[in-house]
Amino acid sequence: MPNKLPVKPRAKAIHANEADQSIDWLALWAISLGVCAVVLAAIAFFAVADKIGATFILVGTAALISLILKASSHGYL
Repeated sequence: MPNKLPVKPRAKAIHANEADQSIDWLALWAISLGVCAVVLAAIAFFAVADKIGATFILVGTAALISLILKASSHGYL
């Protein structure tokens, strides 16, 4: 039984839709900011032995990320 191949314009449209997937820049920003906060907190904790400073870095970054994501979900950004 022969297989029917898709018509060329339709096949091109299928490939165009696959390439049209965009990157979620806000999630990428949140992940990169979280990684930076972990590195800064590690430096503060291990280099200076500042537990409170490391905690403030992590909590402040988490609060900032949550506020930005909440504002984005409500359409303010």
